[in-house]
Amino acid sequence: MISCRFCSIARRAELAAVVLSTEGEIAFLDVSPVNPGHTLVIPRRHVSAYTELTVEEISSLALAAQRVATVLKERLPDCVGITLSLADGEGAGQEVPHVHFHVIPRYRSDEFGWRRFGRTTDRDRLDALATRLRIGV
Repeated sequence: MISCRFCSIARRAELAAVVLSTEGEIAFLDVSPVNPGHTLVIPRRHVSAYTELTVEEISSLALAAQRVATVLKERLPDCVGITLSLADGEGAGQEVPHVHFHVIPRYRSDEFGWRRFGRTTDRDRLDALATRLRIGV
């Protein structure tokens, strides 16, 4: 059996503050939240990489994350938005090797945010890369 903390939570073998439970997903509050209400949404099936999810799992997981986001915006006073994040792989910052969305309620004064590190790229380079990556266009 796989030793995975999130799988233990999904099986209810480990305690978590669950906010949504469906046949395919479970959502629970992060123990180290960016902001109160920071929720993790995971598939019940152990999958470590986003790219390994089935189309059905992606759809169901995204809809579960949307449901959580809706509740956060409706029920948390002063919530002005949601940051939705998913890191795929250790190199991307994934700390637990089980696919999970972070659904983070945002507040005007929370000082959390993504910093843009990119640089403007010229059109020729963008077009060349788009040609290399093009999928069914």
